[in-house]
Amino acid sequence: MRVLFTAPGAVGHIFPVIPTALALRAAGHDVLFAGQPPIASLRNTGLPVVEVGDGSTLREAFARALPKDVRFADQERTEEQTNELSALGFAELGRSTIDGLLKVAEGWRPDIIVHESFQGAAPLVAAKLGIPAVAHNFGVTSGGVAARLRRLLADDYRAHGVEATAPSTVLDVVPASLGGDGGGWRVRYVPYNGGGTIPADLIGRGTRPRIAVTLGTVFTEWEGIVPISRLIEQAGALDAEILLAVGDEDLTPLGTLPGNVRSLPWVPLSQLLQASDGVVHHGGSGSMMTAAALGVPQLILPQGADNFANAAAGQANGFALTSSLDAVDTALLDRLVTDDALRKSAAAMKAEIDALPSPADLVANFESLSSFRVGSDRVTAW
Repeated sequence: MRVLFTAPGAVGHIFPVIPTALALRAAGHDVLFAGQPPIASLRNTGLPVVEVGDGSTLREAFARALPKDVRFADQERTEEQTNELSALGFAELGRSTIDGLLKVAEGWRPDIIVHESFQGAAPLVAAKLGIPAVAHNFGVTSGGVAARLRRLLADDYRAHGVEATAPSTVLDVVPASLGGDGGGWRVRYVPYNGGGTIPADLIGRGTRPRIAVTLGTVFTEWEGIVPISRLIEQAGALDAEILLAVGDEDLTPLGTLPGNVRSLPWVPLSQLLQASDGVVHHGGSGSMMTAAALGVPQLILPQGADNFANAAAGQANGFALTSSLDAVDTALLDRLVTDDALRKSAAAMKAEIDALPSPADLVANFESLSSFRVGSDRVTAW
């Protein structure tokens, strides 16, 4: 069986689908990933990669599609407005991949196309070629993006003479208590954060509590590092080690860091959180679900995109505290590592995630979507 994976060029959309791709390859199936810039995020996966699109990055596509004054963090914007703006940007990015993705699929002849839910070109290509499509979600909510992308790409569907229909199935990476689209498959969230060198003293726990601070890969690109100045100042009064994991960001705007704040280079988040007693983050799906899968208590400071939906889900399930950047204080940070109820809820969510089928368990589901039969000749619509 040949399975073509594709996702927008952003790690928050790429990383959640990698465990599924690796499980299919480990089961003996042929996997190819059609990616967009920056392709570097796919190099550590071990998967063969082909580039599609016009060379645009996600940020460049958003710049073309959205009004010039749009910011990532906007407390006045409604969730509906945020979802629509997001769909506009991803439709623009997806549109640029239609021709390239179609060419790859016609040449490689996959049995199934698995696309991250925000890749709007893949369902069109699958419909045109009569290939089953699986929409692979990446977190708590997709914001109804599939329907939005079909609407925004309606002219492209018509140009290719196909109907804009729903995918063959939807794959959720969260348990039912956290949401998801439902009605399809559910799979255990397996944290994948790419490769990276891990400081030796971050293998195992420290001698005092550790709190990881991460802002993901999008927020700082849009807003910079200054918004966490108060957080770092308040953290300085804690009897805890603060692990500031913001990659290559310039920390100069934060001034002299408190003695208990340690800046780190790129470290895979899952490994960092295994050495941490709590995590503070912006509410990105990758950050929240990695912490949830590891049973680490969270403090979510939502900013934009799906952050507020994730924060609400984490708070409702008891494994996350929420606040705003300008309201976070030392007492709240201390509660993150001392609140017993928070820790127990985080452990309960981990157990719920662990009970879901693994990516390997779903291989048979994928096989059932294609005409592939073990031990028989491979017969497809091609």
